[in-house]
Amino acid sequence: MIITADFGGSSIKIGLVENDTVLARSVIESYASQSFSDWIPSLKQDITNLCDKAGVSMAGIDGMVWALPLIIAPGLRYATHAFGKFVDATHEDFCVHVEDLFQFPLLLENDARAALIGEWQYGAACGKDNVVMITLGTGLGTGVILNGKPLRGRSGMAGNLGGLSITHLNAPRIINMPAGCTETQIATWALQNKAQAIPGFDKSLLACESKIDYKLVFELAEKGDILACKLRDYAFEGWGAMALNMIQAFDPECVIFGGGIMSSRDMIIPAVKTFVNDFAVQAGGEVDILPAALGNSAALLGGQWIWNMRNEFAAKL
Repeated sequence: MIITADFGGSSIKIGLVENDTVLARSVIESYASQSFSDWIPSLKQDITNLCDKAGVSMAGIDGMVWALPLIIAPGLRYATHAFGKFVDATHEDFCVHVEDLFQFPLLLENDARAALIGEWQYGAACGKDNVVMITLGTGLGTGVILNGKPLRGRSGMAGNLGGLSITHLNAPRIINMPAGCTETQIATWALQNKAQAIPGFDKSLLACESKIDYKLVFELAEKGDILACKLRDYAFEGWGAMALNMIQAFDPECVIFGGGIMSSRDMIIPAVKTFVNDFAVQAGGEVDILPAALGNSAALLGGQWIWNMRNEFAAKL
């Protein structure tokens, strides 16, 4: 039995996983803005509480896999790049410090890649050898399975295309992000500022809301709000462009869309399919555009496959 955790910008999902099953889980507030020394004791207590609730002894845990919104080195022991969150994981001895506290081994993985691995092994892409995934949450994540293996590259960055530029490079630059990239243009965290910068914002129903997210944008677009329609259509085009670029780059059998925004899948999937069919070269036949099947369990189950393959990763240390 192992512990898997999916670290997001707003919450952390923790699971006890064994035999392709999440036996118990909990969701806690994210520690993204805190330093390692502040949050690691709290996380250990949260994990202990989950084990106690499930009737599992910590002594019976074989190890842990953490999925983080970072670029993770191919050996899965530290991050090669952070984006302002969980920056302590960029220290090469990060896992050693965690293991000293927990007394069992730890591996790390990029969160989008972990979710893709889960869908590839147990979900929407089961049985396929060439798959890409786009996760739509607080930020944007992507991952690639190429010829039956997760794509990593020399630093772990390969397949992580949230920084892919989709607009002109004179767009405002955000710290740690390329100008005009998908994160700064169509991620949820950028939506509030983007909406407020569009002329006519004060006349939109969005101006009456303290927090703007895509759920709200889709709801107000359905009511005919002009600004909400602009933001919705821009996002559809941006997500479609991400899918198109991944299709052109990696020639997959399918593109999976996951993440919290996919509660609106009935609008997103048809819009992306239309964009892809209009513009993408699909030399190997039509590429399926699919919603994720595993929901919040994808990265947790992906962690089990990563743990089972740990001897392969150890060779890269």
